[in-house]
Amino acid sequence: MGQVLRIKTTAAKEIVDLTDRLETVIREAKLQDGLCALFVTHTTAALTTGEIGEGTDDDLLEVVEEMIPRIRFQHAHNPAHAWSHMASSILGPSLTVPVSAGKLVLGTWQSVMLIELDGPRERTVHVTVIPG
Repeated sequence: MGQVLRIKTTAAKEIVDLTDRLETVIREAKLQDGLCALFVTHTTAALTTGEIGEGTDDDLLEVVEEMIPRIRFQHAHNPAHAWSHMASSILGPSLTVPVSAGKLVLGTWQSVMLIELDGPRERTVHVTVIPG
């Protein structure tokens, strides 16, 4: 069963917590056990898990920016945001999270995050729940 989430970001770089939205998708699908698979259909956004709050999300954004070296990008239409394409590719466009007892299986401080690398924009995240 699939669903599309449309996420409007508000900054050039930001982290959006998708956890509650995904829990709603799982609840509506009546999925008790299985997998929640996500895919973002953009080359300047990514998906991952991590801690949100107390500056940790801002730290992640800084690390992502710093991990891309300052090279002379050859990106034809806009070299200024070429780094965001590289960061998106390294972080990845997809994520799969187990579901147990109708809930995402996440650690205490773990959330599912959309990482905006070239916003603000509307992002599309495809969500597929797979019974297990």
